[in-house]
Amino acid sequence: MQNRADDLPRRRRLPAVLAGLGFLSILAVALVGAAGRIRAVPPEANPEIAQAEPAVAPSARAAPAAEPVRFTTVAVRLQKNQTLNQALFSLRLAAAEVNQVVDALRGHFPFRKARPGDQLRIERTADGDLHRFSYRQGAADEWIVERAPDGTLEGTKRPVELTTEVARVAVTIESSLYESLARAEEDPGLAVLAADVLAWDVDFYQDVRNGDRMRILVEKVYADGKLLRYGEVLAAEYDGSATGRKRLFRYTDPAGQTSYFDDEGNSARRGFLKSPLKYAHVTSTFGMRRHPVLGYTRAHEGVDYGAPVGTPIWAVGDGSVRQAGWNGGCGKSVILRHRNGLETIYCHMSQISVSAGKQVSQKQIIGYVGTTGLSTGPHLHYAVKRGGRYMNPMQIQVPREAPVQAAWLPDYREKIAPLRAQLTGPVALN
Repeated sequence: MQNRADDLPRRRRLPAVLAGLGFLSILAVALVGAAGRIRAVPPEANPEIAQAEPAVAPSARAAPAAEPVRFTTVAVRLQKNQTLNQALFSLRLAAAEVNQVVDALRGHFPFRKARPGDQLRIERTADGDLHRFSYRQGAADEWIVERAPDGTLEGTKRPVELTTEVARVAVTIESSLYESLARAEEDPGLAVLAADVLAWDVDFYQDVRNGDRMRILVEKVYADGKLLRYGEVLAAEYDGSATGRKRLFRYTDPAGQTSYFDDEGNSARRGFLKSPLKYAHVTSTFGMRRHPVLGYTRAHEGVDYGAPVGTPIWAVGDGSVRQAGWNGGCGKSVILRHRNGLETIYCHMSQISVSAGKQVSQKQIIGYVGTTGLSTGPHLHYAVKRGGRYMNPMQIQVPREAPVQAAWLPDYREKIAPLRAQLTGPVALN
């Protein structure tokens, strides 16, 4: 009896234990189910899960990235009197590779236009094989030779997107036009374009004064978004204390002729330019002076313009070449005869670009500044004669050419109206 009595609590406790185990089992199943539901929640719905990094078996991990292909690069410049073939050999290309590059460029590259300073560049693989060759003449002119999948070399000209926009440049002159343009973050070469357009009215060697103002409406040509060059000058205005205000517009008439005219349609062109150089400075004026070589005082029968050797010299007017060659103390010189009875003389050239008896046109390059003959340094001696007598070149007055035809004036006014508005509108001068 005692044993049964003792066993009774055990038997009663067993269902309770089993019941407890059953509850735990149900709880475990519930947790497992809940865990399954948790795993089913999209990662983006739970930031903590989204940030967790799931375990990945070693065999499932991504293989390490392949080593990038490395190239060695060599670049040289085409030298004076050097051919493309010679330059390629200087890059240590084998004869077979040179022939392959040249053949690949045929039909793409104008070999006759190769010039000193052009850049040649090759890329080689680690094994020394030629991978890529480029020939560059500027931002918009580059030719490429690359290795094709079949192993051959293929040539092409790199496509470049050229865009043009019209911009206004406005400066106040301080010290010089070149320096003023540079301060305005413009290429000082724009001064040459300005001198070209205003050459009949403004002498940039003696007329420029501090405080003068200049505005130019010019095309800017961009290659791949970078300024490549300036295009046409569409309008220009120079307001100077020595010159007054000069304003010109570029106009192409219905007959297809293009020139520059003022607000009223008067031509900017005259029979003579004010100077035979686009941009330089006067070092000696017309009149009596002590000769720097001969050492005594004598009449200086012209004007001296200081400029570097090689500066282009242009004909101040249409005419014919009376003399071209050596001319004693004048050194290498050119004499032009003009229809208005004037002769112009250009002395001390380094190189002559015309020959006697030939016709020349205004602004045609006839030679280059030098220091030949009785000269102490690079400069151009420029003189003008009429009837055998020398005249002061700076005091010659020549009438303008024909204005816009009356029948075309309405078209002219319509075409220049937007140019005038853009040129003369409000602008902060530098």
